[in-house]
Amino acid sequence: MKKRILICDDEESIRLLLTEALSDSYEVDEASDGREALRKVTKESLDLLIMDIKMPGTHGLEAIERIRERNKTVPIIICSAYRLMEDDIIVKTSDVAAFITKPIDIKALKAKVFELIGE
Repeated sequence: MKKRILICDDEESIRLLLTEALSDSYEVDEASDGREALRKVTKESLDLLIMDIKMPGTHGLEAIERIRERNKTVPIIICSAYRLMEDDIIVKTSDVAAFITKPIDIKALKAKVFELIGE
């Protein structure tokens, strides 16, 4: 059975790119904002979460804090264009597995996903 990944990004093109890149090896689901991601993490079992930070509605960091209240173990990769956010206290205290900057290096992302959850 394929491992499950949730991709949360408000940009449909990013979700499409990541889904296409990962769906050959993993079962991929998508969320367009932090609130939707939180709902899915609460209802479904996931092996990995890839989360954008700057999104309308529920901000990515707020969503990560709430997700950590419910699920302490799911690996989270933050995928953001905002490199400075890597030093944010929430990122440091939320047990984030990786911080990948946009534009996304798909090869590096796939390697990090494999390192975290295998195939």
